[in-house]
Amino acid sequence: MSVSQNLFHKLHLEVRSLNNLRPADVLQITTHSLQSNESCAEEELVQTFLQKLLMMNYRARYIKIKETSKQDQTKQGDLFKTRSENVHDVFEIMSLSNKGTNQSDQIHPMDVQMAVFLCADDFLKQLMVTKLSQCQYALPLLVPNPFTHQIEFPLWTFRQINKSWKMRNNNNEPISQTQLIYKAQTPMVSFFRFDFVSSSKSELMNSLINEKHNTFFHRNCPGSSRSRVLMDGVVEIAWFCPSGKNTDKFNDCVAFCNLHGDSEDHEKQLLILTEMSSVNVVILTQLDRNSRSAKLIQNLYTNRKPLIFIFTNDESTMIETGKGKYKIGMKDRNQAEVSEDLRRAINDCLSESSSTFILEDLSKHTDIRVDEKDNEDCSRGREAAQSMISLLVKKDLIGIKESILPHQGKMNSHNKHEKMFFIKWLGNLLDEYTSADLSVILHKYDEKWSTVLKLKEKHDQSKQLIAEQTELEKISENLQAAGFGLEHIMREIGQIYESCSSVKEEKKDLQVNFSSLPSLAAEMMISGFPLELMDGDAVHVPLIWISAVLDELVKKLGDQRVFVLSILGIQSSGKSTMLNAMFGLQFAVSAGRCTRGAFMQLVKVSDEMKTQIKSDYILVVDTEGLRALELAGKSTTHHDNELATFVVGLGHLTLINIFGENPTEMQDVLQIVVQALMRMKKVRLNPRCVFVHQNVSDVTAGEKNMEGRRRLQEKLDEMTKLAAKDEVYDADRFSDIIRFDVQNDVKYFAQLWEGSPPMAPPNPNYCENIQDLKKTIISHASQSDGIKSKDLKYRIKDLWEALLNERFVFRKLETEYSKWSWSLRSAMMETENTLYKKSEELALKFKDKRNDEETLKKEFDLFWKQWMKMIITDNPKIKDIDIMRDVREILSKVYESASVDHWRESSENKNIFTLPSYSDYAIYKTSTKGKFKEAVKGVYKAVKETLGYTETLSPEDEAQIRSLVDDVAQQTNEMIKSFKISKMGYNKSYIQQVTDYIKARILAHEEGVKYVFKNEFFMDLSYSIFKKEKEMITQQQRLFREANDPVLYLQKKREEYYSIFQKYCNGSTSAAIFGEIICQKLKQPIEQSVYKKTAKDLTDEIKSNSAALNGNRSKLEKHILKVLAEKEDFDKYMNYIHYPRDHFESFIRDEVSQYINDKFSVSVLPNMKENIKLLQQKIIKAARESTECVQAKKGDVGLWMKNFTQKFSTDLIFSEQDLSGVKHHDVEDFNILKDVITQELPAIMSDISSRFNTNTFPVKLDHNFRPDKILIDSLCKCCWVQCPFCKAICTNSIEKHEDKPHYADHSVSIHRMNGISGWYFRNTTNLSPWICTSSVASNDRSFHPDASDKSVPYRQYRTAGGKYAKKWFVCRFQKDLEKHFKKTFEGWGKIPDGWRTCTKQEAIESLDKYI
Repeated sequence: MSVSQNLFHKLHLEVRSLNNLRPADVLQITTHSLQSNESCAEEELVQTFLQKLLMMNYRARYIKIKETSKQDQTKQGDLFKTRSENVHDVFEIMSLSNKGTNQSDQIHPMDVQMAVFLCADDFLKQLMVTKLSQCQYALPLLVPNPFTHQIEFPLWTFRQINKSWKMRNNNNEPISQTQLIYKAQTPMVSFFRFDFVSSSKSELMNSLINEKHNTFFHRNCPGSSRSRVLMDGVVEIAWFCPSGKNTDKFNDCVAFCNLHGDSEDHEKQLLILTEMSSVNVVILTQLDRNSRSAKLIQNLYTNRKPLIFIFTNDESTMIETGKGKYKIGMKDRNQAEVSEDLRRAINDCLSESSSTFILEDLSKHTDIRVDEKDNEDCSRGREAAQSMISLLVKKDLIGIKESILPHQGKMNSHNKHEKMFFIKWLGNLLDEYTSADLSVILHKYDEKWSTVLKLKEKHDQSKQLIAEQTELEKISENLQAAGFGLEHIMREIGQIYESCSSVKEEKKDLQVNFSSLPSLAAEMMISGFPLELMDGDAVHVPLIWISAVLDELVKKLGDQRVFVLSILGIQSSGKSTMLNAMFGLQFAVSAGRCTRGAFMQLVKVSDEMKTQIKSDYILVVDTEGLRALELAGKSTTHHDNELATFVVGLGHLTLINIFGENPTEMQDVLQIVVQALMRMKKVRLNPRCVFVHQNVSDVTAGEKNMEGRRRLQEKLDEMTKLAAKDEVYDADRFSDIIRFDVQNDVKYFAQLWEGSPPMAPPNPNYCENIQDLKKTIISHASQSDGIKSKDLKYRIKDLWEALLNERFVFRKLETEYSKWSWSLRSAMMETENTLYKKSEELALKFKDKRNDEETLKKEFDLFWKQWMKMIITDNPKIKDIDIMRDVREILSKVYESASVDHWRESSENKNIFTLPSYSDYAIYKTSTKGKFKEAVKGVYKAVKETLGYTETLSPEDEAQIRSLVDDVAQQTNEMIKSFKISKMGYNKSYIQQVTDYIKARILAHEEGVKYVFKNEFFMDLSYSIFKKEKEMITQQQRLFREANDPVLYLQKKREEYYSIFQKYCNGSTSAAIFGEIICQKLKQPIEQSVYKKTAKDLTDEIKSNSAALNGNRSKLEKHILKVLAEKEDFDKYMNYIHYPRDHFESFIRDEVSQYINDKFSVSVLPNMKENIKLLQQKIIKAARESTECVQAKKGDVGLWMKNFTQKFSTDLIFSEQDLSGVKHHDVEDFNILKDVITQELPAIMSDISSRFNTNTFPVKLDHNFRPDKILIDSLCKCCWVQCPFCKAICTNSIEKHEDKPHYADHSVSIHRMNGISGWYFRNTTNLSPWICTSSVASNDRSFHPDASDKSVPYRQYRTAGGKYAKKWFVCRFQKDLEKHFKKTFEGWGKIPDGWRTCTKQEAIESLDKYI
């Protein structure tokens, strides 16, 4: 048996199995694949090596072999021990040796790699080399076959490898490059060794490429031995990829080739490399004319290629012995110095040489075997793929699909291997075809993005910024359009199958029986290719196609049981990379092209594992990134909702992937997931989930991870409560809807890279985390029965149809609104379109009188009058509303026994928000000698008059009630906004919903306090809230009526119809009239767009220019206090003190209104005119380009309309549906259509512009886009908790921060005198002049909580300043405060005389000092 055969035998590999080991053989879930061993038995070396390699763990080369014979070790140890006990001579003892016992038998790590490589088939070889590249290892370039001695070049294995790097141009700007490595044109440096040398050539090369990583395995690596069998004569290649930094050792991508062994013994490899290299490096002990290698060395020297000699027995530093010839010594020098000399020498040589190397050119050598040429299946697959790719030349994306799809019959070969080669080749060639365009577009995108950022940093709001941003959007669209890969072809195949299935017939141009297409897809899945489950571009699941593919899987594999594993996460969070590492899969991970949707891939479970797992396969469902940037502005929320709900519902286990440690990054996604899980619970599906935090800096920090788990648990519980309200489901905690173990179902992953890309290898700790997660997944799978393949297709169908019908997590109100708004819109459109037809019919009767203007007008007026009468009859007028009448009616029903006269007289005149005290509304609960231990809320009404008593509320109680009133007002305001009255119209049920909410809040409040409210409190609070909201509701109803009342709507359009009538009479063409109609219908969308865009621009302008609104809330409060001091309005002061949030919002609205009035002519109006001008240009350009497109493609008016509306779809709410029913089928002259739009549009724009004024501007703005609404949301979403003593506001910028960790304390910048909020001395009428800070500092001050007899010392509050402001206010408004609270500043409450010296100016100036 030869040495090579013996090696294969020890590794349990058969020589006859060369090229026969398949990916399917190594990608199964096995018992061994779940182990994480750093050492193993000899017979497990192959399995362990492949397992680690497929997980991208570079420690795959460092596996230790477990000692198999402990008995031999013991005997040997005993022998040494016995001899050493009898001999006391150190020289003799130390001469003992065990050399030769195990050293010669140890298997070299690289022999394991090369043995597996030789046994692998072409697909496994390619997978291995791809993983080696990801591990930043050198790759086999020339491989001698140990049995045939033929040199093989595995070109096929390089076809999937991309390399990325950054260089700097002449302007020192970084330029990014991403290239398929087999086509990359780079310099190449070849290294050779002659004879034996004491230093490692490979180790020296590593110092040039990545000194922290062993790119080339060398003699000093762990596990290395002299018994190397398969590496002599092997040539490995690696690339140095620069990062664009000054620390790069080489400025360009450089290939390094390493010929292993003595080069004299491998002359063929030596000649090939020296011919193709840019620089040759030779390492040897010294030159010897009489050595065997003298002639070869002489030939290298006389060759024109640069040559560098490295002598291990020479002490010289770098010496240039001639042009392009260098000598470097190594003796008595450290390696860092030698490496630096070598680097400088190589750079000098490269700067003088223009020679470059293309890996693919190596296949031109005739005396080596090229894998692709020798494999007939591979060659035929390539030919078929190339014939399809040839169709793509000079074709746009539409042309590609039209050309390539009829030729998909080439994919249906009977030879399985040929078919798989064809699919691989097609994917590779498509990547190659599109990569150049993608690279150019990405480069343009980077440049344009940098320009936009620079302009933004300068706060440049000029036309240039707008133009640059527009250009950036175009480049982004081009980037999406340029991507075309194998997945798009498979998507089209599915669509062809569905269309053929629907009509039960073949497509004429399809060169294959359509019924065989699912079989092809099933074979691809079995072979390890992913299949698209959801089309992310259309957000569509092709049920017919997917069902057919699953049926074919059942035919080929049997009705196997599968465990579905799905994954969700934000874009670029490492989902696909994680799955690929875990299971050796092939999901796309390129950042250059992101295909939207969900993909599924099969992973086989081995027979041995089926005792643990009840499933035969794991079906892995990978999704695109949520919140994808390329979907910006394209309904991302609904898209993400549908995608998340679908995959969560489909999966038995869902991995929720979070990039980093902060779950707030995924707050929206967590809410989607929780709500989806809740829906699954309702239909008795019980999926599980595991959270994965990637890129965590220190995964070993146990306490830190405990804190992270706790925060996540809190966030999930919070999301559960929110979802439960929406779904009307009883759940308070995440564990109520799903079995979830926060200790075991939350994983922390280390950073993916060990160092900085592009030369960093994967982090071994990341690989260990992958293995741990894999075990968790298998643990979950072992507890699940999975699902049969036949049932899976029904699960997919049911989920998707349920999603379409109920839209699962989408709120019901949004759905109902969508139906209602479209119903109104379609009815209005139908009426309009009927009018157009009737106008045309009338015009035909009077065509001969087109010059008689008086007759035409008279006839049209008569026609219009008749039509309006008919419309009024068919469509009852939308009535005016009386909000307060409806409120009174509903409240009367709630309290039938209440005195209606009381609240009609009292409530209508009483504003509960400005009352100084709520004592008249409250009744204290009593227990009368223990007779009542606790008052039950259901009997309060019956017993409160006999058992309770009315008493003045304590300041603490007053504060609680005021806080309740304020919060209820805020929440009901949000409720009313959510009704979308301007879109859906007013309904009396809205009043009922709001009053029900108010009643529920009052009852909840009463449970935790010592008093109950009289009925009048509920009635007055409800009435005050609706009085406050009356204007908004009325205005929104007016907008609804204007948009949806047919009579009002059409009356505004009377002149438009008359104009079209005239054109019909004058015999205008269909194209001209259709153009006129288009312009008229664009009027409203244009107006809406201009107001929306102007509102956004105006908000930014106000934020920059308004002194009050250009900072945070603290700055705003300082401004408010200054204004209050200057105006000296006591009522406004009281409103600010007791209802700060309401006061702030009112102040913002006033400021915005004032700004608009002041700046309308100089800023707002010019902005609106500029926006309308840009829209006009876009629409005219859209008409021109649509005309050119239709004429080039010989299309019809339908194609023109589609192109036209799509051109400005991001700017206007306008689509083809807006013109449905309008006669346009006979429009043929598109030039006239374009000209009419070009001529008529300026007049439309001028008409819209003429109505721009300060009165219409606030009325026309959409509520959600009003500048004051945006600014209120920005400045007022913070903490509004007030000091219970002085009413000062907490300055924290986070709402409900007291419930969050690390944000528990409230803080105040300026505390005030307690008397301002009504605090007084017990048993007196004297208001308190005490200030919280002085009370805290005092040892003898206390207060009585809840009006009790118990005295409590003041709690500790933070110190603060602002003394002049509060002292001046008390003195200035002393009489007002005394009148307001019906108390006095006398006796204990006397104001110190020193306070009266404070002036208003000092008060105002103190605000700048303390806020």
